[in-house]
Amino acid sequence: MKISFDDRAFRPFDQDLKDLLRSYLEGKTYTGSDYSYYAFAEWFEEGEYLDAGDVLYMRAHMDGTLYYWAPLVREGSGVTQEEAAAALPAGTCFAFCTEEFVNATYGGYYIYTHRDWAEYVYKTEDFVSLSGKRYHAKRNHIAKFLRNNPSAKMERLTEKDIPDIVEFERAWLADRDFDGGAGESAARESEIVKSWILAALRGELVCDVLRVDGRMAGIAIGEIMPTGTAIEMYEKADTRYDGVYSYLAHEFAARNFTGCEYINRQEDMGLEGLRKSKLSYYPAFLLEKYVLKPAGSFSDCYAERMSKLYSKTLNRVGTPRVRFDVRVLSDADYDEVMSFLEGEREKLENKLFFLNYTPEELHGVLTHGTMFGAYSEGRLIATCAVDRDEEYGASLAEICGKAGGRFYEFSGIMTAADMRGRGVSSTLCRDVIAYAKRELSPCTLCAVVQYDNEPSLNNLKALGFAAVTTRPCGEYNFTYLTLSV
Repeated sequence: MKISFDDRAFRPFDQDLKDLLRSYLEGKTYTGSDYSYYAFAEWFEEGEYLDAGDVLYMRAHMDGTLYYWAPLVREGSGVTQEEAAAALPAGTCFAFCTEEFVNATYGGYYIYTHRDWAEYVYKTEDFVSLSGKRYHAKRNHIAKFLRNNPSAKMERLTEKDIPDIVEFERAWLADRDFDGGAGESAARESEIVKSWILAALRGELVCDVLRVDGRMAGIAIGEIMPTGTAIEMYEKADTRYDGVYSYLAHEFAARNFTGCEYINRQEDMGLEGLRKSKLSYYPAFLLEKYVLKPAGSFSDCYAERMSKLYSKTLNRVGTPRVRFDVRVLSDADYDEVMSFLEGEREKLENKLFFLNYTPEELHGVLTHGTMFGAYSEGRLIATCAVDRDEEYGASLAEICGKAGGRFYEFSGIMTAADMRGRGVSSTLCRDVIAYAKRELSPCTLCAVVQYDNEPSLNNLKALGFAAVTTRPCGEYNFTYLTLSV
């Protein structure tokens, strides 16, 4: 599908973007905050966006360079994120990218990440229950706060609270000795908080106010995204009340987010105290963010300068992906494919991690299944297949506890030794998954992997597969992973 991209059609971030973002997020499970209008986009005073029909583009200048968000693609459109990115001008720089986007992006980029950019994502159930030994200190802090402040009360924001919030913000800022950029950032936050308060009064955000003896002691603001993830973007309290932050964070989540699987509490900005606090709640995972800049621009990389600002080591975490063509293989390619699989299997450190097809099985997949091959300069560099053998598919369905379901094996994943770690396999696998969605849906793809083959298990999970069972088969133990398409 051709994507219409007109650089002149971009418009400044506005209230229309708010609803547009939510519509594009429908049906997704993304846990990041960078597509939230209030939690993220509103911070950019000169951001721009373009609704290209099935793709939403966003961009903003940062540190003198124009960066794009990873394109947001509407669910069910048939457009891939890689296709949307490829429609942008050559040399486009990207920021706020997840590992998934990095793995799917075409080559020619230096790829950077920084620990300070990672967002903290928590299991809501754990954050609210605070059960187990590791949360013992948190429970004690909350109990102490309630014991010392029996009149403490959390209530939903009303217009009557606004004068107290304004005074609370003013006193909080006055009590701190900001300098330079930190002071400007704090002042900017105060302006944005006013917008959030109005949005909360309209019911677009959730905001609770904590009072002790009727006096304002804290405020928390958050949002529930269409993805089902909650975002807590603002939390401020009067530290004269011992344990107030522990109580505020817990009570706010318990009152508003129990219907969400995850709570995203955003990044720590490299602040040691904030990092320690966020880690003390034991996040389910840190959602790392990446910057992609054309390889020729290494010296002016925004990420590199940020690293110097925080005096920490910058990680170069990837290399440009090789360009390659993809085509469907047929039985006429049997000799080339068998030679490739046998040769590359010999180069594996653990050859048991790839149990090669028998000649009969490979002929069957090439004739009755669908095997894809990636080619670079005429050389086969990777393979991946969907085996459509119905009898075998039925046995996979039974093993996975879905007897009678429509199952196909996702198999034949092999990459040339000199091409590993360059995004070839993950991109080819995504092409095969996209094919299955177009041609075989509804069905379940099932991958069968040696139970201790951690690299393959992790790669499949990154593609969306989930392990459902591990079973012995002869002298081997196999893990069965499935993906419904």
